[in-house]
Amino acid sequence: MNKLPDSIIGAIYILISAFAYATQTTLGKLAFSAGLTPESLLMLRYIFTAAILTPYLAYKKSAVIDNSPLVLLQAFIFAVEGLLFFYSLQHLSASVTVVVFFSHPVLVAITGSIMFKEKLHWHFIMGLILAISGVALVSGILGGVVELSAIGLALIITAAVFYTAYSLISQKNVRTVSPLTITNTLALGSMIVLLAIFHNLSFLGRLTLEQIMITLAMTILNTIIAVFFFLKGVQKIGASRATLLGTLEPVLAMLLAFSLLGESLSRIQMIGAILVFISIFLAVYPSSSSGIN
Repeated sequence: MNKLPDSIIGAIYILISAFAYATQTTLGKLAFSAGLTPESLLMLRYIFTAAILTPYLAYKKSAVIDNSPLVLLQAFIFAVEGLLFFYSLQHLSASVTVVVFFSHPVLVAITGSIMFKEKLHWHFIMGLILAISGVALVSGILGGVVELSAIGLALIITAAVFYTAYSLISQKNVRTVSPLTITNTLALGSMIVLLAIFHNLSFLGRLTLEQIMITLAMTILNTIIAVFFFLKGVQKIGASRATLLGTLEPVLAMLLAFSLLGESLSRIQMIGAILVFISIFLAVYPSSSSGIN
């Protein structure tokens, strides 16, 4: 039986991650409606993540955390990027937030080509163009006048830059550290970062069952599954292709809203989704250059 090439295995990992991440917008809105703030939501997610992964890794006799400087830096970037993303949603529409944030595959590709000497083939560049165009169409940003906030734009642009750094550092870290260990380290490190910034855990005494259940769902889907499979994907195909494939996330979020919430899809959005799906084929096409060395 022939083994699947790394380009296909890595793509499957990233698609699982994208599907898990795609539920974040809906669950996040439910969490905010239930009374959680961005910082309390993230803190609770990281607490739940560490509570699940720490005993599991200990049982498996695996490293619970990795204290290498690069992994700790990744944890700091992970925490700050999450805060910037959720705060930007308070100043910008979801469509603008998605379009600006998902410019990060371009940043990753350019920076990765410099740092890791990755060759940008024509089909990959075409995939980037199609993916960004598709995300813009899916978001609906081209459908009318959109109000822009300078603060919101600054927040989401910074979030995209931080996510670029997170992705590129991931490519280096997964060479030597288990993705589950990295995920747990990210959760524990992010808890420390949030505590250093906000110094307040009083919200834990006021949690409702609804808040706990929503955050637990986000922990499993948006943190453990999404982060773990993203890191596994980066391990197989590198950061540039992983982030390009990750542009499927807003498309999946749109399709979930259509199927679960009964929202309508415009013809423009469907065209955008098709462009993103084509970009996925272009991202996994070059099997000879898949994976990371």
